[in-house]
Amino acid sequence: MPLAAQPSAHRPPGGPPAKALRLETRRFVLRTVTPGDAHARWLGWAADPEVMSPLNVRTRQMSLPDLQRYIATFDQVGRCLIGIYDKSTEQQIGFYEIDFEPAHRLATFNVIVGDKAYWGGQAVSETRSALLDYVFTKRGVEKAVGRPLARNFPAIYNYRAQGWRLEGILKSHRQMFDGSGRVDQFQFGLTKDDWRAHKARASSNGPRR
Repeated sequence: MPLAAQPSAHRPPGGPPAKALRLETRRFVLRTVTPGDAHARWLGWAADPEVMSPLNVRTRQMSLPDLQRYIATFDQVGRCLIGIYDKSTEQQIGFYEIDFEPAHRLATFNVIVGDKAYWGGQAVSETRSALLDYVFTKRGVEKAVGRPLARNFPAIYNYRAQGWRLEGILKSHRQMFDGSGRVDQFQFGLTKDDWRAHKARASSNGPRR
């Protein structure tokens, strides 16, 4: 889960050098995050239960060096940390974590939109579409995976609206961080062919208004 695990930051031996990613959508810029991008607003997201609770992640009172160390754990090859930036304000509103499994051509997505002004405004749909295009065409991925908790209703809505398939429900799979019991976890999947078909249907239906 985002802001939880702290794996080693070393790049796999013989792996390609990390390359900065930059993608643009109509309203947003998506780009690789570096430790120098750490800022106080991000610290606020980590400490906000409304942001972290749907992910079943305990809030954290992080310092700026803590956040910089967290960002540095991503090698930006197998584990990518990608910031979401509003084009009009140039402020970061959230971020993606994407974990790649090259042997299986899989990419697992996690997203946090920390700025509540963008909740319900299709920021995830718009930005994840660009990232899906990227992983399917540039990274050799054949299937994307997302694993929201059953109570994370906005995430589930976004997966369904974007054409992801509900592949299974893992019953009582996660222990709640606050000790209140166990919770189901969903698994959504989206193959490269599914994504192409979804885009073709959306195009034939015309732009959203």
